[in-house]
Amino acid sequence: MKDIASASLNNVKALGVRSAGACHAFIAEGEASPAMLEILHSPTEGTSLQAQLAAVFEAIADGRKAPVVHDKAASPDYDALVAELTKLGWKGNDLDVFTNPNLLAREPPARMCQMMQDWFAAHLAITDRGIQERLLAETLKAVVSG
Repeated sequence: MKDIASASLNNVKALGVRSAGACHAFIAEGEASPAMLEILHSPTEGTSLQAQLAAVFEAIADGRKAPVVHDKAASPDYDALVAELTKLGWKGNDLDVFTNPNLLAREPPARMCQMMQDWFAAHLAITDRGIQERLLAETLKAVVSG
């Protein structure tokens, strides 16, 4: 899971460098959006997206070979995540915005992109492996389970 999170962070950063619009398209529409399909076919710009997709497919294959049940994240786990997000400058309302798709959709593309980068960076900054694993399992559930 850490590999998927790292690849996701690298991809969102690379898309953000390309343009806030590209990053926004990925977050809002996914890797099958027309903008992402165009990027996927670019030998110079598609590498980070390809790496993220490869990490997801590898995790799915590994999970099929040896399924793993992850404990659910608990309140202290989320407290650790909030602490890391706070270090990145997040305020109380930012978490409400990020976790509400309707509110997040109203954010400017550059802000949405930065929030996604912060989200993955905060997960990866957590040093307690158990906490990190539980949080990543929750965060990445939609990515690896379809």
